[in-house]
Amino acid sequence: MIINSNQKKIILASASIARKQILEQVGFMVVVKPTDAFEENSVDHPGENVRSLAQQKLAIFKKKTPDWKNLLVPVITADTIVLCQESILGKPEGKNSAKQMLKRLSGTVHSVYTGYSILFPGIRKSVSGYESSEVTFFSLSSNDIEDYLETNEWMRAAGAYRVQGVGLRLISSIKGSYFTIAGLPIHQISGILRKQGF
Repeated sequence: MIINSNQKKIILASASIARKQILEQVGFMVVVKPTDAFEENSVDHPGENVRSLAQQKLAIFKKKTPDWKNLLVPVITADTIVLCQESILGKPEGKNSAKQMLKRLSGTVHSVYTGYSILFPGIRKSVSGYESSEVTFFSLSSNDIEDYLETNEWMRAAGAYRVQGVGLRLISSIKGSYFTIAGLPIHQISGILRKQGF
């Protein structure tokens, strides 16, 4: 990665390659410091659920980083879930779990929610929120599903697919932001960062 003088550093407390790439795409130099958290999902308020999970991940980051108050750059956490027919689809536990999720998504319209939390250590302030988008899947044949499972994109992906990869072929249409589906609503996050001078 080429770094120029106009790039600003940001800490991403997530192992998500997609989130890192999105931040790099808009010009940030990204330092990755993954934070693991127990993800307990609630269908009652899926948006507030992912926002709360992002906040929990930020709290864990603080615990794991005793000197976080001395950091000079923002810290971002995020969480994504898929809501299909009033059921939340998180990350599949294995290949069979992924297959069942893809069968469930086949031919349906579902919602993707991504929550985020941004910490500004210098002013001891954090901002959190969430965004959602709708995704329509093609009707998938058994071969379609098996072919996709062979790509291994389903691993650690909410709903067992990734919009930023081969999974895009499974999608008939999108209503809302592509970036929310990919795991980071960058338009909203960029606006928040700009207000704080980043």
